[in-house]
Amino acid sequence: MVPLLPGPDRISVIVPVGRGEREPGRDFFERVLGEMPERVQIVCTADEGTSPEVLSAFAHAGALLLSSEAPRGARLSSAAAASTGDIFLFLHADTILPRGWDLAVRRAVASGAAGGAFRLSFSGGGARMAWVAFWANARTAFTRVPYGDQAPFVRRDVYERLGGHEPWPLLEDWDLARRVRDAGRVALLPEAVSTSPRRYLERGVARTVLRNWRTLWRFRRGVPPETLAEEYRR
Repeated sequence: MVPLLPGPDRISVIVPVGRGEREPGRDFFERVLGEMPERVQIVCTADEGTSPEVLSAFAHAGALLLSSEAPRGARLSSAAAASTGDIFLFLHADTILPRGWDLAVRRAVASGAAGGAFRLSFSGGGARMAWVAFWANARTAFTRVPYGDQAPFVRRDVYERLGGHEPWPLLEDWDLARRVRDAGRVALLPEAVSTSPRRYLERGVARTVLRNWRTLWRFRRGVPPETLAEEYRR
């Protein structure tokens, strides 16, 4: 067993799931629990359209299950409040953490980081998705504002001081990452998560990238996240 560094100990991995989510595979839970499952808590926050199969998979893994029809940002804040960890890591259900992720996160926090994230990679999709990952990682290195598919993490005390996620249905992850950056150092870890390219491939890679850019641009121009979420779903 790898000896723990001094500092914050227990990590709560908070996973939002919803309508249309696919059941995570065995490798998802094996990576989350890692070498020291007693030091990791899984919290699944679901909307009421989540399939029974997805909920059953999380229950079988010993997750704390929470369900609400509130917007995703509000559900994430409620999940954090119900968690027991000193560190929160927010993980998409279609993203696989790298081996040793928990030690890497603890090292970053013990060194003084307010939060951080991993590099992005995709589990398929060829050169097109490698191009998307390259530019996403370059953007994050420049802005220090990681997106939700990079498994962002934050110290509990920082999260609570910032007031948690905004109760929005969209862009709540980007907004929190921006505030964490302004609150302290953001550690961008060299290890990479592996994310499913399914949504990009189903909707069109170029189209999805352009839509994401346009959504963020319109948000920064003052369009409410509720309006953007309705358009995003359509």
